[in-house]
Amino acid sequence: MNTINYQSGYKHLTLKKINENPLSRFFAWTHREEKNRIAWVGISITAMSAVFFPVTMSAILFNGAIFKLIIGAMISLALVVITNLAALPTKYTIPAFVLGVVIDIVLIIVSFSH
Repeated sequence: MNTINYQSGYKHLTLKKINENPLSRFFAWTHREEKNRIAWVGISITAMSAVFFPVTMSAILFNGAIFKLIIGAMISLALVVITNLAALPTKYTIPAFVLGVVIDIVLIIVSFSH
């Protein structure tokens, strides 16, 4: 009868659970999206300049045309356009796009409260 001998010199490895919060998972995802950088440039510039900026400006202008809110809308558009034209990696452009959208949503809400 044949026997098989195994070496008994193994290491005991423990698995560590990495506590990730949603923000760290989001930034890790943005880093992995580098392969789709051109698509994100198109999505973010088109969505911001053709959807979010006009809707935000319409809400601001229909509710009193407050100069500070107009400047805020322009800053959110410039944030997205400048980061994409500077050809920054997606770990910067995607959070800038999300921040621009959040700024526009806040500006719309504020314009209705005046």
